[in-house]
Amino acid sequence: MTAVGRPQKAHPGELWVFAEQFYWDFRKLAEGRLVSRLDEDKYKRLVDEIDKTDIKLDCGQEVALVKAFIDFAKREGIKREDRPNRLRAAKKDNIDATRHFLRYLATDEATQQVRIPGKPEIIGMLLKAKTADQVRSICEDAFIARTVERPDGTKREVMWPNWPISVGSVLPMYLSEYAAQFVAAKNDERYPRSERPSTLLKQLWFLSRALSGALHGVEVRTAINLVGSKRPEQMFEESRAAKPIRKPAKRHNRGNKD
Repeated sequence: MTAVGRPQKAHPGELWVFAEQFYWDFRKLAEGRLVSRLDEDKYKRLVDEIDKTDIKLDCGQEVALVKAFIDFAKREGIKREDRPNRLRAAKKDNIDATRHFLRYLATDEATQQVRIPGKPEIIGMLLKAKTADQVRSICEDAFIARTVERPDGTKREVMWPNWPISVGSVLPMYLSEYAAQFVAAKNDERYPRSERPSTLLKQLWFLSRALSGALHGVEVRTAINLVGSKRPEQMFEESRAAKPIRKPAKRHNRGNKD
């Protein structure tokens, strides 16, 4: 990786991608996040009901299937004596597809949104950390060892998030690796220091940009300027609020026909 202090080579878009990722992970850590979880008992009940249901094609589906099959049989040159068996197989495939689709709907119905609470105390500790070692020590709590069972019954140990972040989050790793730059960013003269509650998001965005800059070998001030001050949610709201400019309607001069 490029060391901090070397000539800036990162494209602003690359800096933005990582800064945005860090920012949303910081916010998940502060506010919590929603995750989708399958209620396995409910799903099993729904699937059992589907499997016990005698699914049949209605009259309209039967007619449509027969018409489509006749056209197919003519194109493919299927012999007349083979057509009844092929048609029955086509009907079975159609029913199996319907059953598969109902199972898909059952998965959706049995899936619930569960909120994982945030850990604002971790954010507070990171913002108050004075040394790189303190930052690294805080990050050691980000993942914990957890034993999971595989489909074949075997078990293995994996590192599972102890913070409300995704399994693949790279925030703790890069926070530890660039802990010194993270601490230095908080001492930068442009770092937001107001005590207002709204300042927290500004601080997180500032530190996200600085961390992205450290990752790409870019100084704090350069990274801050290249990425820009508008936070991801602000840009999203602006894009939603933007309206296409309407051109004024052309006026047709209709002269007198007298």
